[in-house]
Amino acid sequence: MVAYDDREAGIYWQSRMGNNADGIGGNSHCYEVVTAGREGGLDRARLLVDLGVKLGTCRSGYACEFSSPQGLLARREDGLVEGGGIAPQALLLTHSHEDHLGAIPHAIDMGYVVPPIHCTAFTACKVDQSLRHAGIPLDHWPQVSVVKAGEVVKLAGAEVEFVPVDHMPGASALRIATPEATVFHTGDYKFDSTLFLGDRANPGRLREIGMAGVDMVVSDSTAVAQAGEKLSEREICRNLARIIADNEGRAVVAGVLGTQLDRVVSLGRAASANGRSLVVSGASLAENLRALQLSGTDVEKVIGSRLLTPREAQALPADKVLVVTTGAFAQPNSGLMRAADRLPGALAIDPDTTVIIPQRAIPPIKGPHGAMVAKLEALGANVVTAERAPELGYGPIHQTGHAMEGDARLLYTLLRPRQMVAPIHGNGSQLNANARIAKDLGVPTLTMEQNGAVVQVTRHGARIVDYQDSRRIGAAETGATKKLPRAANGEGRRNHPPPAIYRYDLLDAGGRTVLARNIDAVRSGEAARPEKPGLLAAWRFGSRGRDTH
Repeated sequence: MVAYDDREAGIYWQSRMGNNADGIGGNSHCYEVVTAGREGGLDRARLLVDLGVKLGTCRSGYACEFSSPQGLLARREDGLVEGGGIAPQALLLTHSHEDHLGAIPHAIDMGYVVPPIHCTAFTACKVDQSLRHAGIPLDHWPQVSVVKAGEVVKLAGAEVEFVPVDHMPGASALRIATPEATVFHTGDYKFDSTLFLGDRANPGRLREIGMAGVDMVVSDSTAVAQAGEKLSEREICRNLARIIADNEGRAVVAGVLGTQLDRVVSLGRAASANGRSLVVSGASLAENLRALQLSGTDVEKVIGSRLLTPREAQALPADKVLVVTTGAFAQPNSGLMRAADRLPGALAIDPDTTVIIPQRAIPPIKGPHGAMVAKLEALGANVVTAERAPELGYGPIHQTGHAMEGDARLLYTLLRPRQMVAPIHGNGSQLNANARIAKDLGVPTLTMEQNGAVVQVTRHGARIVDYQDSRRIGAAETGATKKLPRAANGEGRRNHPPPAIYRYDLLDAGGRTVLARNIDAVRSGEAARPEKPGLLAAWRFGSRGRDTH
């Protein structure tokens, strides 16, 4: 970033990863807040927004990639930031998808200190799960403060408002405001008032924020190139009910993403409308539903009927249940993939089974997805994919979780940014599509098809003032696993295998060239025993540094 003695009061934003030519992921942003001090000088502090991983399209041999913490986070061994930088005061999480928080345990494993986290309750539960699954010692866990939807917290000389958006439970945009500038960071968003879970976006509040003044909008670009009519989750629920009704007398299995919880509710309501009970099969789905409960959502009340475990459903006829499991992206070891491979203990698929996959196959997984569908059909199943459903007369059963063109137009109209829109979360084509929408509305744009530029935002304007090469870390499994203590009496069988030990390599900004191998600082393979047995059993507000504002 620019030298400190050249700084003016304002907000300095840098995308460290997320604007990737090789695919979306690893989202991470640094905001440096510079405010007028009491004695005439300038006060400086940093905030991080998201710390995610990039999955699916990494270099061969790497399980994931993420923004390098070097020069950003403080080292645990001495509390210093390489290069003499400022350690961030807080990490703000917009939501709980892996591409926004998945690098947290990796950074800790590398020997860095993750600053106090501020996020909504469901996201806090997912952070807890992530750290437990990674075997992170409890004394290395960051403090997690739970923020309510719409709440304003004061951090690093700025007011930060967690603004509810429509994407997934607990998803928030961030209004970061100082006397000198205001930035609105959307995170992942869209507009759909029919989603069942979490708090809904409030266009009235967004208009109020716009009228109060927004200098720059940092906005999701993933799906803005998609024009046309948008499908609501309520319509998807109705279309799913038609598929189930058309398969009376048959077993029905649905494969979803483990985080696709509003779609699980849609399936539950569609099943109930057809006299079927919803059966949840799969550890990740069960975990996410448990996290919803712990964060205050009664999922059964939202669905309107009980959720059954596979054991509870054994006595029911196959045509009186709908089994929802994981595997919409043909992930290895997911419920649907195991069923397709006829592995021991997997769901039984036969000619009397209909399989619904209410999620479109994204480009990186089209090959594995097609192979899985072929295997299911070879077992005799009738497979209704999101691509096939409209052709079969059922209507669409999938809708993107990200803003389409109409959503972006609505957002910019409500916020009316004074300086510019800075597209993020996309490749060059997606970023440019977002920029065209803003320009069409008369809003200047700053399109950066790579990470690393530092943008200064003040009441007088916004401009690029510096550039830092944004490097990545590649995490490769070593084949070894961390040693976890034996389960205590009453803890029961662990739902997950021992966590892997990773080797961390420094990569260039595009993830193509290895700059240094084995740079991780901590590879002991030991993990402290959780203070309470069982996944999430110890999660409670106020424990291990958690608090509510």
